[in-house]
Amino acid sequence: MATRSAYGGFAPSQAAPSEIASSAAAEVKSRLRPRSEVGSSSARWNAGGREETSLSSAVAELRMVVRHQSLAEITAAIEEHFIKAADAGSAVSDLLEIGRAQFDGSFRQLKKTVYHSNSVLSALSSSWTSKPPLAIRYRLDTAALEESGGGKSNGSTLERLLAWEKKLYEEVKVREGVKIEHEKKLSTLQSQEYRRKDDTKLDKTKASIQKLHSLIIVTSQAVTTTSSAITKVRDDELAPQLVEMCYALLNMWRQMNKFHEIQNHIVQQVRGLVNRASTGESTSDLHRLATRDLEAAVSAWHSSFNRLIKYQRDYVHALYGWLKLTLLQVSSDNPQKDHSSPVAVELTAFCDEWKQALDRLPDTVASEAVKSFMNVIHVIYTKQVEELKIKKRAEAYSKELEKKATALRNTEKKYYQSYSMVGLALPSGGHDNDGQVFDTRDPLAEKKSEIAACRRKVEDEMMRHAKAVEVTRSMTLNNIQTGLPGVFQALTGFSGMFVEALEGVCRRAGSV
Repeated sequence: MATRSAYGGFAPSQAAPSEIASSAAAEVKSRLRPRSEVGSSSARWNAGGREETSLSSAVAELRMVVRHQSLAEITAAIEEHFIKAADAGSAVSDLLEIGRAQFDGSFRQLKKTVYHSNSVLSALSSSWTSKPPLAIRYRLDTAALEESGGGKSNGSTLERLLAWEKKLYEEVKVREGVKIEHEKKLSTLQSQEYRRKDDTKLDKTKASIQKLHSLIIVTSQAVTTTSSAITKVRDDELAPQLVEMCYALLNMWRQMNKFHEIQNHIVQQVRGLVNRASTGESTSDLHRLATRDLEAAVSAWHSSFNRLIKYQRDYVHALYGWLKLTLLQVSSDNPQKDHSSPVAVELTAFCDEWKQALDRLPDTVASEAVKSFMNVIHVIYTKQVEELKIKKRAEAYSKELEKKATALRNTEKKYYQSYSMVGLALPSGGHDNDGQVFDTRDPLAEKKSEIAACRRKVEDEMMRHAKAVEVTRSMTLNNIQTGLPGVFQALTGFSGMFVEALEGVCRRAGSV
């Protein structure tokens, strides 16, 4: 019979049983070797020359880090290396989704094969007593399994495995249903023999049992055929893809570590910008919006980093769980027979070590560093909002002062003209606290006092605004100076540990 694969728990989403032929240890080694060693166009990620070239390139780039004169130049240089770090993941993307258009057509054909086979089995199960089971030839078309052309992506392989697993799940359900019906008929036959029923009923029951027994053979062959197809995909396609995926991830994190280290050197230059920064420049709405966008971008960065680590762990955990199920037996006519291929055993051990390596990684420090910088940006944004509120309040008081001063001038002009027309002198006046001349008998004295109070408010708000500008600029530079280097130091350290972890896993793959 077959070994347990995705139908191990008789659930469609689990791994199914697979009966596989044993292979030599040398064949295992060749199958688990990266594609680059077996003729693939992709480069071998752990090749000595490639690694030395990468390291020497990193050293050369570190030596070429130029001195930037402004915060804008520093951020532009950091962004440039972010783009390069993002490009480092292109090989992983290719392994996951390359040739998707070609795969979609093949997968549709595979689904037709799967659903057609299921309909055949359904017809068998619904005609246990109407047709001779052996007269129906169960034939599985595996043409959809054998894709022509270049290398397959890991994503397409997993999709095809899922299709086979769903098919296997349905076939096992049919087989188990036939077995249950077979047991019922046997029980009925025993009861009839015990009661000594007439020979006609006994012969009819025996014929039904024979048909069900034949159908059990047919459905078991279907399960075995599908299980073998799953095993073939697992050993011939999935195994080398997973090893190549590990090497691709190693190269990706190695490149990310290199670029984060360069960014860490670049960002140290913010320390020299404090004394050269100009003072007195007020925060504008454009600055505030830019800070808000930066906070949103850092928040998205924090979420993306956490998802990246989580999804890599989930991916390997799911693979390991499925591979373990493919090693389990559901039923077998020969319990002593080993249904596990050397490829499956070694691949499961490889994924187990990969899983443990990812679980040991301390990603919290890097995640908290990005989150802390996000909080720093939020504090800067809050200060900028407060500064803008003070600025708007000062502008409102200034407009009010200008409005009152204009009204006073117009009123004074009317009074002066009226005094001159009757030949009277202006009222004698004293001096207010601002040195302005007015008299208590002056009908405009109250308005002049209001203007003086308004002027003092304007001056106070302008002083508060100037102080707020100074605080905001000082805090912005200081927080960037202390917060940003910490982010890249943490990312450099974490990516370096990730590289070391994957190097150990890849060494395991090379020794298989």
